[in-house]
Parts: sequence; structure tokens; C-alpha cells
Amino acid sequence: MLLFGHQQRKQELNDFTAKIFNINRLLRVSSLLIPLLLAMKVSFVDKKIYEEVQGYEARSSRRILSGRRGFLCRGDKSSQCGIRKTNGRADAVFVFGAIKYDQQRMIDGINSKVKDAVLVGCSTDGEIVTDGYMEDSVSLMVLNSDEFSFSVGYGLNAHQDAQKTAQDAINMALGHLESKSPSICFLFGDGTKANGVDLIEGAKTVLGKKFHIVGGLAGDGFKFEKTYQYCNNQVITNGGVSLLITGDITVATGVKHGWTSIGRERIVTKAQGNIVYGLDGESVSKIYEDYLGERADELPGVAFEFPFGIIDKNKQEYLRCPVGIDKELGTITFAGEVPVGAIVRMTTGTTIDAIKAAREASEHALSGLGQGVTPAAIFIFDCCARKKVFGRRTQKEIDAIQGVLGEKVPMIGFYTYGEIAPVVEGTGTGTIGTSAFHNLTDAIVVFGK
Repeated sequence: MLLFGHQQRKQELNDFTAKIFNINRLLRVSSLLIPLLLAMKVSFVDKKIYEEVQGYEARSSRRILSGRRGFLCRGDKSSQCGIRKTNGRADAVFVFGAIKYDQQRMIDGINSKVKDAVLVGCSTDGEIVTDGYMEDSVSLMVLNSDEFSFSVGYGLNAHQDAQKTAQDAINMALGHLESKSPSICFLFGDGTKANGVDLIEGAKTVLGKKFHIVGGLAGDGFKFEKTYQYCNNQVITNGGVSLLITGDITVATGVKHGWTSIGRERIVTKAQGNIVYGLDGESVSKIYEDYLGERADELPGVAFEFPFGIIDKNKQEYLRCPVGIDKELGTITFAGEVPVGAIVRMTTGTTIDAIKAAREASEHALSGLGQGVTPAAIFIFDCCARKKVFGRRTQKEIDAIQGVLGEKVPMIGFYTYGEIAPVVEGTGTGTIGTSAFHNLTDAIVVFGK
């Protein structure tokens, strides 16, 4: 079982899952559970909020890193944030920001310095940069290349039709591209309104089933109230944003979670969205309680310890975390859609297993780059629940990733309310399949040079 450390940690987990369950009951969506290149760290030091930003400028896919520094970001108490000095042009900018700051002023400040660059990103439950994981900060990565083209788009009303939200965002981005053949799509959606599965399915209808789609659902500092998505000078909520990149990009993805299957396989016989009623014709809540034994009384706090491993009809494997149980109805609410006919197994793990999985995902991504190709930039989309489980050990997961991919390689990412990344086909084959919506998973995307 996962080791939380102390009683306060357990209480935090109980509070967290209770929040998710309440939202899922209202919305019945599967959205929760919950830098080429310049990586820039923004650290808020004191009440004046002066931020020193450090980064590495990228020139092109062939000559990636110049290693130059000299970026300064200054803000006030409302978090107006801009880059005072830049070396060279910016073509595209990733921004991941804490919810505590005025989102529009932050984006306006950044745009005032990066000028004509396209901008994409979202609010978070924590930020990841080359120096490690952070909270209450803003992280940026600037992309600069003569060989690639970048385009962004957005869609609205994710609570009504997340598929259309993704379609609108991607079609808008496609409309601005000189080439209609992008190589990769970064997709970020509202973490409290968007159905994560539908968001991805909408993207696939435009880009294709096997297209490389990565990203995550926006966070709001573990409040589960309102998240924000960034597209150029727009700050939206209840929407989705996309960044398309065209060009001959060397990119690889590693996706792992670290939980191990236990018990026999079962079939989902009755489900509606993210609410499961039956496995093999039996009440799913009773089966779950039988597995947990005496620990069933600790629900929902122990849910992170025993997520369900889902293998769908395409033999694609991913996790779904239980966030609520209704003993009277015999149902379990999950932080993501569970399809009827899917094969289900209980899973369990430890923080050690989860850190090992992050290392293995990094190794898989490194291997996927190919012989003679080295990492130029790292993107991490990590579940907010993993951060809660790790507690004070959160940095160890980042250390494990950098131990494989390099401590000085520019890195950016955030803790999500759901991860978007390709799944592994079959059990242990390592073959990357179509992109899917994940819980409790570490998704690592690496650009090579």
C-alpha cells in the first residue's frame, strides 16, 4: 500500500477525494484527478514579488541550446508578469501559472515582452521546471526555431460538448498554419468542466486516431472550483487550448504510473460515463470493499492506493482512480470515464514504485528518441494526486526523471487534473498506441536534437 507518512496526509487525501466526488456528482464528467527551447523559472521571493527567470535559449532543431541566460521577470502583488529582457526572438511560449495570481495581467505582461510569439498554457496545481517542482509560481518556456511552425487555437463551452471544444481549438490552430500537416499537438482543457475522454476524442476526429496528442487538464491549486486556459492574449475558462507544431521533430513519449495489478480480471458490465455499477454482473462497490477488507472504512482517503487498471477493447491500459463510493446504489464514481466491456483489475503500489515508474518512463522516452539523439527539452504532465501521495518526496520523482534525461536539459510541466498522452498497448509490450486520458500517471514528452 502507499505510505502517506502521517495522519494529516490521510486527512488531506480524504478532503481531496471528497471535493472530487462532489464535483463529479454535479457534473458527471471524467475530467478530474485528480521547453526549441527556453525553460524559465519564476520564483516569488517576497511581498514585492520580484521574479528572477533563468533559462536556456534554443536556436533550432539542429543546434538547440546556446546556454545563454539573462531573463528577468518582474511583477507586482497582482502578478503582472513580463520578461524584461530576451536574447533573440520568441516563436512560441508555454506558460503554466499558479491560480493565486491575476491571470489576465500575468498573460498581458508576458505578451508585452514576447511580442508576436504564439502563447499557450493553463493554470495548475503546481509547476515543474528544470530546478524541480514549485508551487505559487509561473513557469515559462520559449520556443525558437527556423525549422518549425507554431499555431494555437481555443474552444469554449467544454461543459456542454468537450469534443467540439477540442475540435474548435484544433481547427483554429490548423487555420493559421502554412502547412496542414502538424507533427504534434499539445492540448490543455478545463480541469473542472471538461470531460477528458471527450476532449481527446474530439481532437482525434480532426487529427486522426494515432496522432501524437499530449497535455493535461488545468488545475486551480487543489480547490476544484475554476481553472484557466491561455491562448495568445486570451485567458478563458470552461474551454480548451491547443498548440500545433509542424516540422521534422524528433519526439518521444514515456508513460508510466507504478501501480501493480492484483486479483483476477473482471469485465465492466454496467457503467455510465465515469460511474460504474457492475463488474461481472456484481455490485462494483461490494467487490471493491471485499478487496479492501477492513480498510474499506477509510474510503475515500485510501482510493489513491487502489485505483482500477483498465484494459479496453483495443488492449490499451490506463488507470482510473475511485473518488467516491455509494453503498446504497452499489456504484463507484471514478475520475475518468470507464467503458462498458473494459477489462478491470485492482491495482496497488508504493511511493517507491511510483518513483521507479517515473524513471522507467524517462528511459522509455530516451530510447524512443533513437540512437545518437539526445534530449533537448522535457515536458512533464504529472497527476496532482501523485504529488499529494508523494508529499515531501515529490522532488524525488523529478530527480529520478532528470537522472535519466539530464539535470540541465530545459524542462517544463505542471501537476494536472488528468493527463493526456499515448497509452501502452497490451500488457508490458511497450508499444505506444493512441492518446488517452489518464489518472495517477506520469507522462513525459522529450524533444531530441
